[in-house]
Amino acid sequence: MTHWVLSVSLRMASKLGKNAVYQRANGLPVLGLSIAVAILVIVLSVVNGFEVALRERVLSLFPHVLIFDRNQMQLNQAQLALVKSQDQVLAIAPIMEIGGMLIANGVHQGVVVSAIDPALEVQVNDLPSYVSSGSWSSLEQVPFSMVISQQLATTLDLVLNDRVTLMLPIANFSLAGISTRSKRFTVVGIYDTATDLDRATAYINLTAGIALGGNRFPQGVRLKLKDLFEATNVLQSIYYAQSVQPIFGSSWMGRQGSLYAAIGLQKQIMFILLALLVAVAAFNVTSQLVIYVEEHRSDIAILKTLGANAREIRRIFLIQGMTLGLIGTGAGLILGFIACDVINWGLMVLQNVFSLNLLAEYFVHYLPFDRLLADFLWVACVSLFLCFIASVYPAHRAAKMMISEGLRDGA
Repeated sequence: MTHWVLSVSLRMASKLGKNAVYQRANGLPVLGLSIAVAILVIVLSVVNGFEVALRERVLSLFPHVLIFDRNQMQLNQAQLALVKSQDQVLAIAPIMEIGGMLIANGVHQGVVVSAIDPALEVQVNDLPSYVSSGSWSSLEQVPFSMVISQQLATTLDLVLNDRVTLMLPIANFSLAGISTRSKRFTVVGIYDTATDLDRATAYINLTAGIALGGNRFPQGVRLKLKDLFEATNVLQSIYYAQSVQPIFGSSWMGRQGSLYAAIGLQKQIMFILLALLVAVAAFNVTSQLVIYVEEHRSDIAILKTLGANAREIRRIFLIQGMTLGLIGTGAGLILGFIACDVINWGLMVLQNVFSLNLLAEYFVHYLPFDRLLADFLWVACVSLFLCFIASVYPAHRAAKMMISEGLRDGA
């Protein structure tokens, strides 16, 4: 590109950019492009936030792998040694999962009670760090004590040191009739993770769980892995190491894996769909440039009279389109970045003022954002590419204009 073409292009681009910003009609295509880019950035940031929340928060609370024995109530020493020998295993802790019902103040709620060793559980579970009231260590100190979620505490109208009855689905037959097995526990801790775990999960000491559940519920181990995406491979290694071992297990991929895969697929689909929105906004640049070409027919004719060829004219107007694209895309990226914080703040205000939990149905009960530089770059590249494509027709139309047409219009 010759020097004069670049100089003229930059001057005309500067004029077009000012018109697009300061004139209401000319600014509509740029405004539409900015809004479309901002929406795409916001949606991708939210999807990234849910993915990070699932990977780093939810999956730090749910077991990476659970191992049980098919025939015995608990694993023997050989089986424990086999599990510990896996390279991916960072720590293990005993666990017994008990299905039951909590009853307090005339309200009942179905729960899954995890009977655990409080001292070892902190090595495989981040939940103790989310205890907001009471103490996790009280599970060791207070006999028949329980840690429940804030959501369960609100549902059952419980506070610290209140008593709650745990009823198990175990029927005892006697001369007096049929009775169920139940036990009263003292609430010594309340946690709040803002995840689905809060819906119906409580924790008791493993000793209390064995005393209450007897031989009805098997005792297994919970594994924490170096790489949680190796959970399936770890299970396979344990299965195939000694096939005679009656071991069975489950991983987080079986419980939450479909959700994680759905988030990844959703991000790809949302990017494609919202990129179409950006495409529609970008092609509004076409109408902007067509009008601009019509307004400068005499200028184009004069440039051609002075010796400018069709290729040089085409380059001039392609730069005009890219200028609008840069303005709209840049404004949209900035708007999207700021809007993430504004939306989060607005949701918090709505929840506090109107006592609403708008995200109660999701696996995390807050709106997470994760603004990745890679996503911003992808959005910028796609937007600018679409603006370039949208600029081709007006630029081609300007390049094919006859000198006589432009001079006649200028006269």
